[in-house]
Amino acid sequence: MIKPIRDEQIVIGSIALHCVQWGTHGSPVIFLHGLTANAFCFQTFADELATEYQVIAYDLRGRGDSAKPASGYSVPIHAADLAQFIATQHLQCPVIIGHSLGALIALYFAAHYPDKLSGLVLIDAGAPLWQNPAEQPAWLTAAITRLGTPTPSFEDYKARLQKAPFPGPHWNDAINTYFEHDITHQNDGSVISKAALHAILEEGQNFYQAHPDQQWEHVQVPTLLLRAGQKLFVENDQLLSEQAAQSIQQHIANCRYINYPTLNHYTIIFGIEQGPAQEIRKFLYETTTKIEKTR
Repeated sequence: MIKPIRDEQIVIGSIALHCVQWGTHGSPVIFLHGLTANAFCFQTFADELATEYQVIAYDLRGRGDSAKPASGYSVPIHAADLAQFIATQHLQCPVIIGHSLGALIALYFAAHYPDKLSGLVLIDAGAPLWQNPAEQPAWLTAAITRLGTPTPSFEDYKARLQKAPFPGPHWNDAINTYFEHDITHQNDGSVISKAALHAILEEGQNFYQAHPDQQWEHVQVPTLLLRAGQKLFVENDQLLSEQAAQSIQQHIANCRYINYPTLNHYTIIFGIEQGPAQEIRKFLYETTTKIEKTR
């Protein structure tokens, strides 16, 4: 695995965001992670792309090693953080890539800050979510319930995860690295997730502010949409249905859509198959080449 060349706190406005970067050359690419995740979930994409691009990811506010204010968690607020981050780092029109919640943020950003990016990649999200808590997928509920509860040790934490339907059967070095950065070691030897429960709960209440279907027609940059078609626990529990994915493709003017029926919401980002990383690499090449020709 490629090691980050930068792993530090970046102050934007009144908060600090933990940022990692792989690669020093080429166009900038910013990855945005999901609801309870952290920046290191994109390690396998960094391994694929960092020799040609500046691959950048940061922990969203309330997650990982970023600041965790008492309130202020919604897609519009995250998009404003992204705009400030780009300005602070003096990045010229990066490609924005988001997974899950990160895709909702990326989509909102593309619609509301159209001159601040050159391309958009949505990984397994970008459509309206459930209408009430009862419709939330069981696998997402399971991810949230791990927050705020200590586990006796990191080895025990890993053992529980390895026995689960995900990520157990697919455990690899990238998943291990991700979960190493997911936890804080406490004085008694126990570990607890760094994702702040209060942030996740407020986020859930504010999902409806995103209105992703209202953003589609405002996207002006080339877009790549990747869908994970495999179930996690039960049939039809995918975060992005095939019908919703097709609606996104139809309403975003320049959107290529690829479905991965053998990947689920998590395995699509952890290098279980090479397809997603290779498609993103191809998209980046096409997008950045067109930009260079217009200069």
